[in-house]
Amino acid sequence: MSYDAPFAGIKVIDLSQGIASPYAGMLLAQYGANVIKVEVLDGGDWVRVTAPKPGGNTALSVMGNLGKQSIGLNLKSSEGCAVLWRLLEGADIFMEGFRTGVIERLGFGYEAVAAKQPGIIYLSVSGFGQSGPYAELPAMDPVLQAFSGFMAENRDLNGRPINIASIPVDLMTALFVFQALSAALYARRDETRGRYIEASLLQGAAWLNEYAMLQRVIFDGDPPSARAHRGVYQTADGWILVIVAGRRGWGDFCSALERPELRDDVRFTTAMSRAVNSALLAPILSEILVAHPNAHWQTRFTEYGVMHSLANESLDVLRDRHVEATGLFSYLEQPGLAEKMPIPRIPGAPPPESGSPRGTAPLAGAHTDAVLTAHGYSAPEIAGLHARGIVAGAVS
Repeated sequence: MSYDAPFAGIKVIDLSQGIASPYAGMLLAQYGANVIKVEVLDGGDWVRVTAPKPGGNTALSVMGNLGKQSIGLNLKSSEGCAVLWRLLEGADIFMEGFRTGVIERLGFGYEAVAAKQPGIIYLSVSGFGQSGPYAELPAMDPVLQAFSGFMAENRDLNGRPINIASIPVDLMTALFVFQALSAALYARRDETRGRYIEASLLQGAAWLNEYAMLQRVIFDGDPPSARAHRGVYQTADGWILVIVAGRRGWGDFCSALERPELRDDVRFTTAMSRAVNSALLAPILSEILVAHPNAHWQTRFTEYGVMHSLANESLDVLRDRHVEATGLFSYLEQPGLAEKMPIPRIPGAPPPESGSPRGTAPLAGAHTDAVLTAHGYSAPEIAGLHARGIVAGAVS
């Protein structure tokens, strides 16, 4: 164990799907855990086969499987289940992400697994949770964005709720799951048994939208408009985000705009007055900011200490001089993908190297034979499992 790999020696059996739970498993792997991803035989986890660009790896499968080993296993057969029981020997964490009830029908519910592995930390991740009226409903990130009110808090200019494409619910849930598993591993030092942990996308979505919800509770409905304090405005050649904050924020902003009359306008002198009059203020600011290009406003806002940022395109970020100087991304070659994948550094973990186990998201089944060998299967036994369709190796 070390700061670079605090979870070295921890064995994880990962049956999770999608991205929320797999991403948490990826974080465990990046901190040193041995994570074995169990995938179905017909192409692996569904995130590998839903993208239009083939190759065995996708954006989501790279994010969710970096640093793991992958075994293709037929859990619809008794032999496949026997293999999984063998893999579970000595495991510290078991992760599943099927619809409610499926894992029990496979014979690997918490009670069954804990009976054979009393110290197991068992994680179940679902859309709406394991109980309640919606427990069996299928759900993904956008469903919970809509359900939680998050979409309604992010509307376009026509008032239509917006689906944020960067899977914020999945990632929020993943971080909570990683936190819960890490805390459980820490607590288990003084415990004689493991524990069951339930997590849901609904919980992640609720926290993602918590600020907006609390604001609406506090103000008993619509809170004062935040557009008075922050906004994305069109400039002569793009878009820029501006935030007015602190006691001097408004004055500094008006100085940067070279509009002292706005600073002294009684409709806008306080944060509350700007919020009340945001419908008047927004078009005034829009007219001012669209008159000059981004470079002009960046210079002015930097001079007066106004918080701001260009509304960058995703690929622009990779070429940004600050991003390059800080080494934010590692560029890693991945199986099935022609381009090197930019992977952000994870706080507290060393950056992965291209071609290393931690730096590789395997194709489905890439480690089938190696995992079986490590769990005591002989070469003839492995060949027989392949021949009978119980296991499968990597197929891009």
